[in-house]
Amino acid sequence: MRNDYANRIEVAARRAVMTGLTQLSGKIAEYNAEKLGTEYFEVEWHAGARPTHTIWQGRVWSQQQLYDVCGLGTVIGLCGANCYHTYFPFVPGVSVRTYTDDWLDEQNWKESEPTEFRGKEYTLYEAKQRQRQMETAMRAQREKVQMLQDGDADPNDVMLAKCKYQGQLDEYARFSKQMGLKQERERIYIDGRWRVAPGRIDKKLNVVNTMKISVPRDAYKIKGMTSEAKHEIEAAINNLKKEYDIRLDLIEVAKMEVGDIFGAAPYLDDRGKLRFALVINEDIDYNVVKKKIQRRYDKGRFAGKSIEDYIAHEMAHIMTYQDCKNEAEFRTRQRIVERQFMQGISQYADKTGKGEESLAEAFVCYRNKEKIPIRAELLIRSYIERWKK
Repeated sequence: MRNDYANRIEVAARRAVMTGLTQLSGKIAEYNAEKLGTEYFEVEWHAGARPTHTIWQGRVWSQQQLYDVCGLGTVIGLCGANCYHTYFPFVPGVSVRTYTDDWLDEQNWKESEPTEFRGKEYTLYEAKQRQRQMETAMRAQREKVQMLQDGDADPNDVMLAKCKYQGQLDEYARFSKQMGLKQERERIYIDGRWRVAPGRIDKKLNVVNTMKISVPRDAYKIKGMTSEAKHEIEAAINNLKKEYDIRLDLIEVAKMEVGDIFGAAPYLDDRGKLRFALVINEDIDYNVVKKKIQRRYDKGRFAGKSIEDYIAHEMAHIMTYQDCKNEAEFRTRQRIVERQFMQGISQYADKTGKGEESLAEAFVCYRNKEKIPIRAELLIRSYIERWKK
């Protein structure tokens, strides 16, 4: 088991890499601004930013104001320690702002409104910080379970450790739901141990190189799942794999959040190599899935209007990260992509405020030849189209 000191060293190293990348992107932005003949910059926005950064994120500032207002060059300011904001050249009279002042003010007001959970109130920023703490605690508990199993501990001790983890996981789900946050279980499962809850099979998923990738037979336990429906999912995956080199390693049936149909889950194999699974929610009713998808599309909630569109969304997640070789590379890429949030792609993406979700939704629109912002097309070309066959 890694000691606390080693874990802290790794966390510090990752943060240093991310801070360096952010600062480098800022220097590139300043160079491009000089070539464009402008001294103005638009700072990126992301949900759940620390309170001192919500004042200036998403707005346009002069180069001097980046220092005076945003604190560029300081530890606690723009591009400082653990800051994932960056900025881009803005040409007055030519460039169009990504976010209006009214929209930013509304978001700041919403995020500052606290939500109560078990007698304590959390703002959005505080809730996200609490989520990260809970995920860290769960990874530590999963490691403890693994150590007990590897050491042939008393089965009762193993079961108690698993039950504690299950309690943590349930609390995490309740907290996330109460706070209106999407559960980010990939942050938990990235340790490669997958599920270690009591009553379920422990998997390290180390058979991906020898098995045929297909929807598993336990998909039939899903309400409304027939052989035709199973083949429809497999056909959608095959259609996408004909267009793109997608490194899908496994298809899994598992319990997901209410409303989810599919999901993309990263994990590590026994050698520490990053792998990807497509997850099908075992709690969906496949009899009504297509009607639900169409209703969501008609209301503008999601970009997808078919089973294939929803799978394309998940494959976009996989292609965005599939060249990452290990957890560290995945985390670094995830931080970069998270900053690329684009408002207005779909209500779902807007609600999450995450770059990877707006990118995946934009990819669905892109495949369906629907209009998307130029910035979205550029990101799709950078992260996804490079895998086109």
